Amino acid sequence: MSADRLTYCLERISSYRDFERLCSALLAGADYPGIDPLGGTGDGGRDAIIRSDATGQKIVFAYTVRGDWKVKLKHDCSRVRELKHNPNVFVFVCTEPLNAADKDAAHRMLSDEFGWVLDLYDLERLRALLAGPQKHLVAQHPSVFTPPFFPQSGGESLSESRDTLVIDHLDADHALATWLSRRLTLAGLPTWCRGTAPLAGENPDDSVRKLIEFRAKQYLPIASSTSVSDELFLERCSLAASRDSFVLPCLVSSGAQARLPSRLRAVSPADFSTSWNDGLQHVLQRMAGLGIKPEFGHEQGKSIALGDYMPTNVTIAKPEPVFANVFALQLPQTMLIYDLYAAMSSSERDALRKKWAFVEANPYRLLAFTPPPPNSIPATKPDRTPEFLWSEIPERDGKKTEDVAKELVRRSLWVICVEKGLDFCSDRDLFYFPKRDDRDWNQKIRHVDGRNTRVALTGSRTLGWGDRASPFIYHLAPLFQPQHDVDGTWNVVVRVYVRPTDLSGKVYELKAIGRRRKAVTKSWWNKDWLARLIGVVQALETSVGEIRYGEGTRALVMRSDPLRWDCPIGLDVQALSGMLDIGEELAEYKSREGEGEDTDGNNETLSEEQSA
Repeated sequence: MSADRLTYCLERISSYRDFERLCSALLAGADYPGIDPLGGTGDGGRDAIIRSDATGQKIVFAYTVRGDWKVKLKHDCSRVRELKHNPNVFVFVCTEPLNAADKDAAHRMLSDEFGWVLDLYDLERLRALLAGPQKHLVAQHPSVFTPPFFPQSGGESLSESRDTLVIDHLDADHALATWLSRRLTLAGLPTWCRGTAPLAGENPDDSVRKLIEFRAKQYLPIASSTSVSDELFLERCSLAASRDSFVLPCLVSSGAQARLPSRLRAVSPADFSTSWNDGLQHVLQRMAGLGIKPEFGHEQGKSIALGDYMPTNVTIAKPEPVFANVFALQLPQTMLIYDLYAAMSSSERDALRKKWAFVEANPYRLLAFTPPPPNSIPATKPDRTPEFLWSEIPERDGKKTEDVAKELVRRSLWVICVEKGLDFCSDRDLFYFPKRDDRDWNQKIRHVDGRNTRVALTGSRTLGWGDRASPFIYHLAPLFQPQHDVDGTWNVVVRVYVRPTDLSGKVYELKAIGRRRKAVTKSWWNKDWLARLIGVVQALETSVGEIRYGEGTRALVMRSDPLRWDCPIGLDVQALSGMLDIGEELAEYKSREGEGEDTDGNNETLSEEQSA
């Protein structure tokens, strides 16, 4: 653990969005007051920008919490150059401690390859600013500088930062206090209200006193006939009154002012006794008179401020389709019984499974939905093959018939996998998509929105860089889980398994396989998994729209279009757009602690490519 609280928290960022805000706020208070945060998708490698400063320079900003900061720096610079943003200065913020050689190399790289000036903020430079001229930002970013390293009271950090209007009241005045807090928040003023603060497990009196000491820019006590009769409330008022121009009493009852501490009786209050709106105007006029301005001076800034206090509404009143990795299934009504006059050897059984789906009730009896290939089993020759309505008989030959049906579904789909050219992995007991003619398996698909496109079912990645680079390949594999729903219908849950191997085809083990699977899938979100799911299933189609095993009434049929529901509300893509970039950055961050020396001796990082 780092001995410094600031360093420890910066090394373990858990909210990338708040890290972006911290960086922009820190830079705005340092050398770049005109910074304009961007964020969201399509930012072209930029987290913020100054289009033209006082000297006419264009400045681009990028932030990262990734351990491979060099890769991220070069990647962002390449994107900025590709999109022709053409900055004069590139400001890069990272949470890694850099030595002089690292910094010199980074400056030379930007100058030689891109022709830009680099302004580099590493871990130690961030710590120095936050411990000195920008120390007030520690309290304003509690999701970065968290307890127990930075204690809180009432949900607010107790690091010194006098930036908050503290509204103090008793329960009897809850309605007015919370209304006032919301209205001041809408005006762009950060507030803390006892009635809405998370005080569970705390002494409310102690919490308010600490906030008065460390965080309050102004103290707004709600003075009513009830509150002025409370000794602790009056003590807090007296404590705050020791500071000049610090207290603005909010008067609810006309006679309450006479019972306030003597230093507050001469202070003209904000009068809420006749009209709450009039009282609000008195408060706003007082803030303006003291030079306390809203944190955000225009509508865009106001919406950002409200986003810090109120959760983003990510739904819209518009129907939207929802898809699942579940596919409808139709099963034959009967199971066939085959009695053998001789047990099969394991090699004979394994060879037969590639051509026919069956379950062994015992070594001399097989159950199946469909007849076997001619002359493939040593069966007795009755005039008519016996069969039974398996859904009406819970158990047969000591096996639950529902479990037998599920196993037959899996084995039927495995036979289809063999017919479609998939290879079997005995190490993982699954079928996977191989390369075809030494090329990746790129599958044509009919997407759920009607588009005809392609998706890669095999591919390659690289862990590490330079001399420690470790290339590997991966194959997607379908995992089938038949299930019987409570409404009597059958379906198959299909999961997409990622099978990484080295270049010779050897499967990785233990941590190595998990890390490489993470390297492949870390940037696959719902839309990416859906495309690959559709590709895996449609690659097994026997005809358009279905996977069929067997003929006529004995056929097992699985639909190749996923189950769909029409949800009455939809997701606001614009509101969610920033979360994709945030998620990618967090995925990089979460990979950091698992990175290091791999089982094959390669230091981990990765290069990610997007599939269609």
